Amino acid sequence: MKQRLVTAVIAVLVLAVGGTLVATRGAWLLDQRAYPGSRLGSSLDDLLAQFGLRLPGCPAGDLRYWSGDNIEDTFYLTFTADASCVSAFVADNGVTAGEPLPGDRLALGKDPRVQRWRWPFTDAGLYTTYSGEPKPDVDVDVVVAPSGRRVYAYAFETG
Repeated sequence: MKQRLVTAVIAVLVLAVGGTLVATRGAWLLDQRAYPGSRLGSSLDDLLAQFGLRLPGCPAGDLRYWSGDNIEDTFYLTFTADASCVSAFVADNGVTAGEPLPGDRLALGKDPRVQRWRWPFTDAGLYTTYSGEPKPDVDVDVVVAPSGRRVYAYAFETG
């Protein structure tokens, strides 16, 4: 009898703690778009607001993201969309076109994290590059694949 009571109490505690965790931090727990190891307790909307970025108002597929904790405030984002949607993303985030580069010359492609996530910078042709400051103390670099449909973004806080 005593063991059943202890088991029941433990079960109730586990359910209560689990329910609270899902209710308060459920965005990252349930969001399969976040890469493993992404900052705990921050939803995609939270991260977009922190780094001053806006997703386009049209469908964005294959979206994935990652952000470091408060010691390393960085944000990585990738998605696919129609070329017009990608253009809207670039315009909405106020980034400026830079030098088009082949995939093997992109600094972002040498980042160990994006290599681990298998961001392929191997498409033939030139990748369009952009950079800007979507808000004070935030820099962002955006790379668009030669197809014009795949976006890779890296944002970081400078202040």
